[in-house]
Amino acid sequence: MNNKRREKISDLMEELSNLKDRLESIREEEDDARDNMPESLQNSERYEQSEEASESMESAEEALQEAIGYLESVAEA
Repeated sequence: MNNKRREKISDLMEELSNLKDRLESIREEEDDARDNMPESLQNSERYEQSEEASESMESAEEALQEAIGYLESVAEA
């Protein structure tokens, strides 16, 4: 792979990293909001939806990190 394509891959890795960071921030906000719900809502559908959303965002973060890892391997080849 030539340097120009490596640079493009590096740019993609940076973009994915930024997206992962933004998503992590949103997930943390959701976690904080759920942690601050009154006890009366902790067994509610709203609480469960929030928990599922956080879990999905965490899975997406992991997938983005995995994609970054693949791109690192490509760039090093």
